[in-house]
Amino acid sequence: MTPQEHITLTKYDLYYESRMTKMETISEELKDNVKEIKTDLRWMLGLMLMFSGIMLGMMAKGFHWY
Repeated sequence: MTPQEHITLTKYDLYYESRMTKMETISEELKDNVKEIKTDLRWMLGLMLMFSGIMLGMMAKGFHWY
C-alpha cells in the first residue's frame, strides 16, 4: 500500500466515524421525540373524546333527548 492510499483510506475512515457519530446522535434524538409525540397524542385523543362527549351532552339536552 502506498502512502497516498494510506492517507486516502484514513481520510475516509475519519469521514465514516464522523457520519456514524452524527447518525447515532440523530437516532437517540428521534427516539426521545417519538416518546414525546406518543404522550402528546394520548393527551390529544383524551381531549378530543372529552370535547366530543361534552358536545353530545349539550346536543342531547338541546334536542330534549333526556
